Amino acid sequence: MNKIFKSKMIPKSIGLLSVFLFLFNTVSAIEAGFVEVKSISICLGKQANEVERKVAKLLEDRILEKSQVVVDIMQEPEIKSGYELRILLGRPDHHEEIRKQFNNHRIPQLTERAPGPEGFLLRQIENQVIIAGIDDRGCLYGVGELLRQITLRQDHVLIPGELNIRSAPAFEIRGTQYGQSHVAKRLARVRDWTEEETQRVILDYALAGANTFSTAAGPAYDFIKSYGLMTQGGFGANTAPETIVDHADWVASESIGRKGYVCLSVDKARTYMLEKCEKFAKSSPDFDLIKFHGGDGGGCECDRCDPYGLTFINLVEEMGNIIHKYHPETKVYFTNQKFDNEDDNAIFSYLQEKPRDWLWAWGYGPGSDATTWQPGHRQTHRMDLFRYPGFGPYGLYPVEILHQLPPQQKLIYYNEITHWKYAQHAYIQMYPRADRHGDLPPHWSHDIYERRPDQFLTMVYNRLTFYAWPRYYHRVFNDLMRYGIGDITHSSGHHDHFNQWMWQRLLWSPRMTVEEVVDEYCRTWFGKEAAPFMSEAILQLEENLEEITGKPLPQKEGILNYYNLVKKAGGLMPNLDMRDNWLWSMYMQKGVLDRYVQLAVAHQLNLQKDVENKVAFALEHSVSKNEIESILAFLKIDMKDSEEMKQLRLEAEKLGEESNDIFGVRNDGFFNLSHDYIGLGWLKRQLQRSIDAPKKDRVDLLNMIVDYDNPGGGGYYDNLGTGNNAPNVVNGYPYDHGQPYVFEMLSEENRPSQRSMHFTQDEKQGVTFYYTGLDPNASYKIRFTLVRPWYQERYADRMNQKSESLFADDILVADNIELPVQMSDFFTYDIPQKVTKDGELIIRLEKAIDVAVGDRVTIEQWRNSGGWGTIVSEAWLMKR
Repeated sequence: MNKIFKSKMIPKSIGLLSVFLFLFNTVSAIEAGFVEVKSISICLGKQANEVERKVAKLLEDRILEKSQVVVDIMQEPEIKSGYELRILLGRPDHHEEIRKQFNNHRIPQLTERAPGPEGFLLRQIENQVIIAGIDDRGCLYGVGELLRQITLRQDHVLIPGELNIRSAPAFEIRGTQYGQSHVAKRLARVRDWTEEETQRVILDYALAGANTFSTAAGPAYDFIKSYGLMTQGGFGANTAPETIVDHADWVASESIGRKGYVCLSVDKARTYMLEKCEKFAKSSPDFDLIKFHGGDGGGCECDRCDPYGLTFINLVEEMGNIIHKYHPETKVYFTNQKFDNEDDNAIFSYLQEKPRDWLWAWGYGPGSDATTWQPGHRQTHRMDLFRYPGFGPYGLYPVEILHQLPPQQKLIYYNEITHWKYAQHAYIQMYPRADRHGDLPPHWSHDIYERRPDQFLTMVYNRLTFYAWPRYYHRVFNDLMRYGIGDITHSSGHHDHFNQWMWQRLLWSPRMTVEEVVDEYCRTWFGKEAAPFMSEAILQLEENLEEITGKPLPQKEGILNYYNLVKKAGGLMPNLDMRDNWLWSMYMQKGVLDRYVQLAVAHQLNLQKDVENKVAFALEHSVSKNEIESILAFLKIDMKDSEEMKQLRLEAEKLGEESNDIFGVRNDGFFNLSHDYIGLGWLKRQLQRSIDAPKKDRVDLLNMIVDYDNPGGGGYYDNLGTGNNAPNVVNGYPYDHGQPYVFEMLSEENRPSQRSMHFTQDEKQGVTFYYTGLDPNASYKIRFTLVRPWYQERYADRMNQKSESLFADDILVADNIELPVQMSDFFTYDIPQKVTKDGELIIRLEKAIDVAVGDRVTIEQWRNSGGWGTIVSEAWLMKR
C-alpha cells in the first residue's frame, strides 16, 4: 500500500482528521490495487526518433479517446513536473532519464536475450512508469501492454500499483492482412472505411504484437512503415489476366479451370511474366517480404508443366533475382498452395541440389498440407507419413518440410483463420473426397473432418461471417506453430477479429492458455466489469456454431445462454466502454440472430409435427381430398414470425445500423434469415401429390409424411451424407460439392436428408450398397432419393453428368436414370428375385459412359470443381 500512496502527495499542514479523510477518499478511488491519476506527462528522450514520437502520440490519442484527463507530450530536456503520473517512453539509448532510472534502481539493461528482439520493459516506480523499448517496435509493443494494463475512466485513469513486465515476442514474423471483405460490402451492406479507420485496424493488431502487414504500394504502405513495422508484397508467378484475351494459347490449365493465369511452359508467356515482374520490382517500394504464391488460384496442370512445382520454382528464382536487383534486402519466399506430392518433391530436390541463397523461406498456406484433406483439393497426399500419429495430422507435414529443407531456408506460415466453413482449418462442410489415388484420411484423424457447422446456422451465415473460435484455433496454433518462424495470417475482412487478435497474442506468448487469451481479449475490448461474461460468451459461441449429434439447434441451451451473457455484459459496461463499442454490438448481433434462427427452426419443426399429427389422424379416419386440402391450407397459413422473433429482428436491425454507423461493420446474417430450414416445401409437395393421386396411392404418399424413413418389416434404410447413418454403403463418400456450397445448388424445399448424399467421381464402380440377411423367399424393391446439384456458370460448362445406371448384382435394372436438378424425387425399382435368393444383394450405381472422359487435365478440373459420376441421397430396400 505504501508504494501506491507515494503517487499521491499529502500536504504537510493538514491535521489527522484531514489525513484520514484524504486516505479514505484515496482508497475509495483505488480499484483493487490501482492508482488513480488525472494528469499524465509522456516524456520522450532527447534523441527520440520519428517512430518514438508517433508512438507517444498514439498513446496520448488512445487515452484521450475515452478519458478527459490531462495528457501532455514533452521531450528532454524540457520535462516539466506537476503531473500525477510521468511516463518515460522510448529507447534507453535515446533517453537520458530512462538510463538514469535504470542506474538508480539497478534495473538490468535491455539486451537481445532479456527481453529479446522487439521487446520492452514496462516498470512502475512510484509516480512514474517506464516504457523502455529495446528498439523502435519495442516502444510500440510496450505501449500496447500499458493500454491493456490500465483502466480508462471519464475523469481519471487507473494505473496498476505494481508493474514490472519484461517481455518480447516468441516468433520472428507476426503478421496479417487487413481490410473490409467483399461479403461485408455486398451482403452486410456496410459503408466503406475511412483511411483513418483502416489505419486504426492496423494499429490495433500492431498493439497486440503484429509486426508485418500484407499490403500494396501506397498510403497504407507508408503508414505501416512510419511506425517501424514491416510490409509484405505479393506477386503471382503466372497471374496475368490482361493477356488472356489477346493470347488464348497462353492460358493455363488451372486446377478448377479459372481464367487469368498463363502456362509457364509457353515461352512467350514465361517471358511476359518475367517482364511483368521487372516492372513490378522497378516501381514497387522496398517491401520487407515478397511472397510468390503457387496456387489457390494459379498454377498449371498441363503435361508440359508437370511437375509444376519445378516449373514454378525455376521461374521464381529468376523473379527473385529481379526483385533483389532493385531491392537487395527484401526477403523472398513462396507458397506451395495446392501443389501435389510430385510438385513438392521436385522443389525439395531443387533446394537440396545446391545453396539457393536468393530464397528466404518455404511458405505454408491453405492447400499446402500433404496430410490433411482440405478444401481446394490437393491432388495427392503423403500417406507414408501416417504410420504413427504423433501430434498429427496438422503437425506431420511441417516436420517433413523441415526435414527436407536446407538449413538456410525457414518455414513460415500463411494460416487461414478467416472462414468458419469450407477452408484450411474451418468446418469441412462435408467429409472430404478421395484424392487422385483414391486415398482418404486415416481413422485417427477423422475428428477434424467430423466437426461440422450447425446445419441450420450454416444456411444463414456466409463463409466470411462474424465468429470466434478460441479453443479449436488454440489447438491448431499449438499443433503447427512450433515448427515455423511465424505467421502472416490470411484474413479476408474484419469479421475474424478475435481469431486474428488471438493469433497475434499467441505469436507473442504461445504458452498462454486459451482461457488467458480470451480473458485478456475481453478485458481489453469490453472492460473488466464485462470481461467474465464476455469470456464465457465467446467460449459458448464456439460450441453453438458446431453441429452436435442428438442436439439440433432448437435444443441448444447455449444459444440463449450466449444471448443473455452478452446482454448482461453490455449492461455492466460503463458508458465510457459501451460508447461506440462496435465490437460488443457485433457479438450482440450474433446472439440476436442465432436466437432468431433457433426460434424459426423450432417453429418450423413444431409446424411439421402438427402437420404430421393431422395426417396421422386423417389416415386413421379419412383420406379425402378435402381433409388433405385443409391440412395444406393450415401449412400455408401458419408460416409466420412469432412476436419474439419480430422483436429479435428489430433488435438485430438496430444493432446493425449502430455498428455500421460506428465502424462500417454489420452481421450479414440479418439479410438472410428467411429460409425453409427443414424442408417444409417437401411436405407441401407431398400433400399436393396425395391430393392429385388416385385414392389407392394416397395412403402410401401420406404414410411417408408420418413415417418417412421406415422401410417396413425386413427392410433397410440408408441416409447418405456426412455423419448420417448409412450402414449398408460399401463404396462412395459424402459429396462435398467441390466448391463452397451455394444455396442455389440444391433447393431448400428438400428435407435435410435429401440434401446430403454420397457420390463417386471418375471411378468405374459407383456408390454401392451391400445387403445381407435377406429373406430368400421374398421379393424386394429399392427406392432412391435422387437429385443433382445446379452449378454456377463458371463450372457448368464442364458438368455434363445428368444420369446414372442401376445394377442389382451384375444385372442392369435401370439404364441412364436422369436425375432431377435441385429438387429431389423418388425413384423405385423392382429387384429381380433371383439375385436375392442367396440372402445377399449388391446394389451398384454406374456413371454414364460420357462422364469423366478426356485428357487428364480436363478430368482433374472436373473433379476439383465438384464433378460426380454417381450420386444418391437416400435408399430404402423394402419387401414388395
